Amino acid sequence: MLKITAFIIAAQFAVRFLGWLMQKQQRVYYLSSMRQFKMIFWSLLSCWLGASMLSLLLRDQNPTPLEKGIAIGLGSVLFLFALPTLLVHFQYWRHERENALELEKETKTALLLQPSGKYLLNQQYIREIQETRSPSRRFFWSSYRYLTLFLYDGRQVRITSLFMDLEQLKALWPRVPYQTRTKWVCFL
Repeated sequence: MLKITAFIIAAQFAVRFLGWLMQKQQRVYYLSSMRQFKMIFWSLLSCWLGASMLSLLLRDQNPTPLEKGIAIGLGSVLFLFALPTLLVHFQYWRHERENALELEKETKTALLLQPSGKYLLNQQYIREIQETRSPSRRFFWSSYRYLTLFLYDGRQVRITSLFMDLEQLKALWPRVPYQTRTKWVCFL
């Protein structure tokens, strides 16, 4: 089990390095599998380790009470610690799976295509930007955050960190009023 874990960690770092090596400035964003993998890797690993510890109870017919306690305690903690991230990831995936965003840095506009419609976004149409983030940076789910763009016509548009790096989008409109809101886990 230790060899498999070491292989998975090495593979994750290799994929990150290759992604960094081939990274170029994008103009069109969509839900990419590389970004999803980078965000959910540690949660999947924690869930896998927790489930494997809990499955030891089913495979081993004669565990000692100490082994049972350690397997149940540590397996449950690892599994429950990864569960919020998996739920948030699935929710963000459902929200962003059919979206596309095209950034025009020269004109400081963005065209967001969603199943609910097209949104041409620039400083004149956005009344306020609100970022929702986790108060802590130490948990698996703290990289999951989202921006809510309040438009002057009353509509709201949400863009998640699973979709793209939100700092690029915030830098596009520096004069739009900006607020930060914290949630323990950033469910939509």
